[in-house]
Amino acid sequence: MGASELVEVIGMRAEMAEKLAPVTGVDAELRMLLRPDTFEAGTNALRERFGPDEDGAKILSAMLEAATMSAKEYAARGISPKIYFDTMACFARFVEERFEGYGDCVFDRWWWTGRQTSLKLFRLGALEYEMCEEAGREVSMHIPSHADLSAEAVDASLAEARAFFARYFSAYDGVPYTCSSWMMDPVLRSLLSASSRILAFQARFDVVSTWPSEDYKFFIGKRSDLAPAEFPEGTSLQRAVKRHILSGGKLGAGRGVLKSRP
Repeated sequence: MGASELVEVIGMRAEMAEKLAPVTGVDAELRMLLRPDTFEAGTNALRERFGPDEDGAKILSAMLEAATMSAKEYAARGISPKIYFDTMACFARFVEERFEGYGDCVFDRWWWTGRQTSLKLFRLGALEYEMCEEAGREVSMHIPSHADLSAEAVDASLAEARAFFARYFSAYDGVPYTCSSWMMDPVLRSLLSASSRILAFQARFDVVSTWPSEDYKFFIGKRSDLAPAEFPEGTSLQRAVKRHILSGGKLGAGRGVLKSRP
């Protein structure tokens, strides 16, 4: 499967798909994107090699080529094509998120997607799971935009993750599952209704630390450069956060540890 086929399968926005082009002369850098310990260096080397890349089309073309190369490792390990395509759909999702917030067609998440090409992070049902060792071996959970946070969807995702890591990456079987996110800030308990799916998700964790952060601006409002008065008000979450911030409140981020083995 080539990059053009992958782009079609994952539903890349047509305007961005038209900007993509084959990459040549960067085989060494692409191979670096296939390993968790070298993908960051490989990404930086590609950006230096490509030079100006205002819409991110050059680095995206390279990332997609690396994604097709990583398909061989998926197959060798016996990981299903569904998990592969669900994971690599991040490329199309990131382009859409940028378009939703800014109205332009730009790939700006190049600093993140080496996790997907290096088989460090996987989409399993509603959620994403990243193998980490920075603070001891653990699985870090990520919440994609528009993820289904219903109890049923989260339960199913966690069950799939438990089976996945036990089968394919046994060193991560039974390790702690964590989540570092704006959704872990206990302040949300005073802003959202008792029926909130975000609060239900947060309640699955013991929040062990918090810190100042403005990440919520992007994840709630789709862009990080808006003044509080400009925050969108299309959802009850957006309205609640906007009222809170305009009244002098803060919303940061936190780290949670899943209360029980998933």
